[in-house]
Amino acid sequence: MKFKKIASLALTTVMAATMVAGCGQTAAESTGGNAQSETKTETTTTTTETTSGDTAAAPAEADHSSEYTVDFYNVAANFQGVQSGWYGKIVKDKFNMDLNIIAPQVSGDGAALYQTRCAAGALGDLIILDNADAQECVESGLIHDLTDVIEQYPNLAKFMPQIKQFNSMMGDGTKIYAIPLEMNNNGPTAYKQLHVYSYPRIGWDMYNEAGAPKLANLDDLLSCLKDIQTAHPTNDKGDPAYAISLWKDWDSQYMECVAQLTKWYGQEVNGSVLIGTDNSIVPLTDKAGAYYKMLNFFYKANQLGLVDPDSATQDWNSMVSKMQDKRVYLFWYSWQYGFWNTPAKGEEGTNYIEIPVADTNLYQASDTYYGDGRVLCVGSQVSDENFARLMEFLDWYASPEGVQIQHGGTEGLIYTVENGKYKLTEDGINRFSAEVAVPEDQGGGNWNDGNNQINQWIVASCDINPDTNEPYGTDMWSSTIEMNQTKTTKEWTEMYGAADDVEYLLNNKMMTVVPSINIALAIDSTDISLIRKQCGDTIKDASWRMVFAKDDADFEAQWDAMTEQLKGLGWDDLTAFDTEKYQPMLDARKAAQ
Repeated sequence: MKFKKIASLALTTVMAATMVAGCGQTAAESTGGNAQSETKTETTTTTTETTSGDTAAAPAEADHSSEYTVDFYNVAANFQGVQSGWYGKIVKDKFNMDLNIIAPQVSGDGAALYQTRCAAGALGDLIILDNADAQECVESGLIHDLTDVIEQYPNLAKFMPQIKQFNSMMGDGTKIYAIPLEMNNNGPTAYKQLHVYSYPRIGWDMYNEAGAPKLANLDDLLSCLKDIQTAHPTNDKGDPAYAISLWKDWDSQYMECVAQLTKWYGQEVNGSVLIGTDNSIVPLTDKAGAYYKMLNFFYKANQLGLVDPDSATQDWNSMVSKMQDKRVYLFWYSWQYGFWNTPAKGEEGTNYIEIPVADTNLYQASDTYYGDGRVLCVGSQVSDENFARLMEFLDWYASPEGVQIQHGGTEGLIYTVENGKYKLTEDGINRFSAEVAVPEDQGGGNWNDGNNQINQWIVASCDINPDTNEPYGTDMWSSTIEMNQTKTTKEWTEMYGAADDVEYLLNNKMMTVVPSINIALAIDSTDISLIRKQCGDTIKDASWRMVFAKDDADFEAQWDAMTEQLKGLGWDDLTAFDTEKYQPMLDARKAAQ
């Protein structure tokens, strides 16, 4: 993610994640029916006291008499258009609002869309941006000042320590413009997840059919996947299936599928550099680094015939349907479980589950206590009347009711309440992996199509719901954890001697939990911005070509040509800038450890 504002940082203060990790999950967030055990990992946890809200003045009364179509500019969205279905109906019924989502990620040219709307002086009524762009928009006068009103809204006020901490680095540091996303109140260094964010996941039945081999390294992983694909060239319906399927519509300054896998080997991509669990910073082009290693992994996979030939042209929505039809044999995101795993499939032994690779050292950020590197803002151009309506909506979005709906769906259809605890229904278990029909009086259509297309939350799924004293995320409900003690998980535990992957990786010193840091860092100059764009385009284009290189010599020649071309574009200046830019984040991380 991008961050762009130099600010002083009190190193005694711990702040949270710039990386999408921990409990701030995206895309297929809060997918139930896939937990392995109740074991959680946590370092020091702090209790946050809030002093706001008790004496604050009442917020302005919102007038719902007229229908309001909210232009919602959202860099996290995978959907563009008016929110429909069951979630759209909830928002319409409560607030008489329609959410018109403007998604640069799927617009065709996100950079041009951003620049055009900024030039027009109205990016959106509601806006989700990466920290860096939010800082630019504050300086450009595109963001509404929330300072005098935010503490009047009790659900937002619960997170005032985090909100104030982040906004101390925005503008002159005295006002509040932005609400960090994916916050929680579990403490700044906690990791409470049941699963790590990125790691190899394979169907348990297929892994055992391949002989349950011990995987020492990536070559062993590829050999196992080759055996699986050879035995299952198609799914049960006869559709072609592949070990690995990729998509490019999430690419930013690099090939995103490669960048996520660098975490397996102790590094995370940030701009033009790789940041390590050891607090090292090296250029992304370091041949000893994890970007080269994981790009080479995909290349080797393609040489073995394991990469879906649709990879270079398909989008994320195409991937979803393939995962639901078991046409992809390797998952790496934890939330991908939701597209296949269920308790019934777990009893059959067909659920996907983590398969340890012995030489990995996972880079795992702690839960995003202070936010995940994106923020939610209100546009400066909105009228006073609409401002009151938007703030009312945002307070509900951070309320137990709003958060429960975001992470757990609706009572009755998705879950029931038994003895004060929530339990998924059959439709709730299957909502991401199958067509779940929504009653007409709740919005109609398919549940997944009507799901919240905002795709990011103020409050993360690992935060505690005061109504149940359990996390909001359905996979962390005690009822779901019990439900998911299946043949798959029991056999996995017996084989690996751990309750879940978090416990296994920690016990075997194969994972490092790094404190999540959420700070606004150095802003790109015009020259650096141009270099970043040109270098990013070069890296993305070359990376995709290298996956499909004809042989080892071609792969190496393309890598060398890419690095040479980058140097001519100003790569050394960019990596020097990013090395200096991310040093405050590492200093804060060291102070937190």
